[in-house]
Amino acid sequence: MKLSTRSTYGMRALVELALASGHGPVSATAIAKRQSLSVAYLEQLLHRLKRHGLIRSIRGPRGGYLLAREPHQMTMAEVVRVLDGTNGDAGGRPASGRGTPSGGAGPWRPRAELRDAQRRAQRVTQVVWRCVYDRLVQSLDAITLQDLCEEVRAEAGEPIDHQYVFHI
Repeated sequence: MKLSTRSTYGMRALVELALASGHGPVSATAIAKRQSLSVAYLEQLLHRLKRHGLIRSIRGPRGGYLLAREPHQMTMAEVVRVLDGTNGDAGGRPASGRGTPSGGAGPWRPRAELRDAQRRAQRVTQVVWRCVYDRLVQSLDAITLQDLCEEVRAEAGEPIDHQYVFHI
């Protein structure tokens, strides 16, 4: 299972804003350049994030985007809900109960029995995807923007702000 491009790009942009926190606003062009993203697409995502209160913008020549809250207050589940919506569909659920199973309707199965089997199969599929979706949301609720920033810094070999090093 993969996160959507929208959510992934949005998370990348938020990490850039969090890492630049305290250094002033960051332009969409700068974020797009650092992350190799389309500026036009990124601006759509930033607009949606702004509309839902995750970031704010400053106009003018030195303007750009800033986080609206502290990184430890934003979860990745919140970002996914803002960028991908909250319909609860994990993408694997059939759109309708129509259609036939791969074997087709054979003369040995009455039509009513075939429809009942299709309905049961659809219910099982819906339960499976609902459980997967719920677990995914629980996992994303446990990851904050601060967690992602710490991982990025650790990968880059940078010190993490809240760790203390004592020399004796």
